[in-house]
Amino acid sequence: MDIFTKLGIDWKLLIAQVINFGILFWILRRYAYQPMFDFLEKRTTRIEQGLKDAEAATVRLGEMEVKEKVVLTEARAEARNIIASAEESAKKRDTEREKETETKVKRLLEEAAIKIREEKDAIMTEAKQEIGELVIISVEKILREKVDVIKDKSLIEGMMK
Repeated sequence: MDIFTKLGIDWKLLIAQVINFGILFWILRRYAYQPMFDFLEKRTTRIEQGLKDAEAATVRLGEMEVKEKVVLTEARAEARNIIASAEESAKKRDTEREKETETKVKRLLEEAAIKIREEKDAIMTEAKQEIGELVIISVEKILREKVDVIKDKSLIEGMMK
């Protein structure tokens, strides 16, 4: 202890200062540093959690982009299938309508041919009747007139033409 005195240090004062420093250190640590450390720890934890959440969100965003691409690809494929089936259906309907139209045209042509034949037969029958009547009238006129060989010959040639 003499050493302290020679150096100009009062040991009672030194002990009092050490006790004061300990009390001050304890008070500062308890009421100033500890809340500050807790605050900094909480802030660090929140920042780390925010970074983890950001990474998780980035990963989920990447997954969602992949899923979106898959869904879009599937939707496009489905749309192509729907368009293809609609085109195929339209072609089938067109083919069926063409067949129906061809059938109707054939039927109409057959009906027209039948009508034409019937009209032709009717006209031929009528023409035959008229020709027959003309022949009868011609024969009557010829028989009423005097028949000579020259006139007979000219009448026969006229009838032949």
